[in-house]
Amino acid sequence: MNRKALFVDDDVNLLDSFRRQLRKKADLTIAEGAKAGIEAAARQGPFAVVISDYNMPGMNGVDMLRVIRHGSPDTVRVLLTGHADLEIAIQAVNEGNIFRLLTKPCPPETIEKVLDDAFRHHDLITAERELLEKTLTGSVAVLCDLISLVKPDVFGRVSRILPYLRGVSKRVADPRAWETETAAMLSVVGFITLPDSLINKVEKGRPLTDAEMAQFLGHPAFGARLVAKIPRMDRVADIVAYQEKHFEGGGVPKDDMKGEQIPLGARILKAVVDFDILLANGMQKGEAMLKLERRKGVYDPAVLAALNQVISEQARYTLQKVHLIGLAPGMIMAEDLYGQRGTETILLVAKGRELNETVIEFLIDNARTIKINQPVAVIQPMP
Repeated sequence: MNRKALFVDDDVNLLDSFRRQLRKKADLTIAEGAKAGIEAAARQGPFAVVISDYNMPGMNGVDMLRVIRHGSPDTVRVLLTGHADLEIAIQAVNEGNIFRLLTKPCPPETIEKVLDDAFRHHDLITAERELLEKTLTGSVAVLCDLISLVKPDVFGRVSRILPYLRGVSKRVADPRAWETETAAMLSVVGFITLPDSLINKVEKGRPLTDAEMAQFLGHPAFGARLVAKIPRMDRVADIVAYQEKHFEGGGVPKDDMKGEQIPLGARILKAVVDFDILLANGMQKGEAMLKLERRKGVYDPAVLAALNQVISEQARYTLQKVHLIGLAPGMIMAEDLYGQRGTETILLVAKGRELNETVIEFLIDNARTIKINQPVAVIQPMP
């Protein structure tokens, strides 16, 4: 359990007393002033609890805690204030930005009790979030596995982009990476409204007619409406809805949203999907990145920079050939895998698909009735 606490105040003597008083109750960090508090949260966080004074030079405690909350939404925030600032502080509590309000001077035993309460509250928040993430993500994964086995050509894209998406999310410090990944897994749900001929043109990067483009750009909204029907998936639905939105405001939906107002997950998804389409059509990774960078205003520059970093680490992957019995979760298909049933050729797993236990079991089971050429070419991530 996270027992890291950050105390922020412009009174050095008060910070020293906190350090002496609470050193046995928490993994304690102190910061002198709001700027130092934000820097500590960014460099040494996430913290389970942040306790801050309200009245500090440069930035007050409420505004500082709001900044910290943006980067670490699970952090429990506590505010210390004098009587003169009480009305403003109470408003902050009522707006939901603050867990507990303490007035100065505050007795040591009160600080200790509030810290214990804050840690318990943080445990409840993280436990609920982890349960939600595992339940929803697991359910979505099963759904996508089943659909991918039926229509591997479409859902193969999802598996191909996930390694890039995870890497980019990590490098841009995506605070809701599980929602971004879930949205990626559901991003092609709207493709069920599109004819196969149109999907094939999109995947091969061929020009679309105006009518075809209008039809294609309708798929994010349709997919988002379906996802929004799942309880507590509103933010995931927003990512799906904005996956074709340009950073400078173009694309769909046609609204005033632009820049960092666009959900971070959607900005990541837009870049990695377009990158995957270029790769799928034979372009080298370096050339594909240059092409994305030349599309001014389409992508978040920070996302492109992170994607570049991910690509530079591809040397950690090795190509090898293994028999079906040697396949393991995490391996990535290096080429399309086909099976032969009589005179019928069946696409079993698309190139770029990351293997998991469900897909491996599917292949082993089908090998009893379908001829599958072995060994299979896979990319193995290096430890």
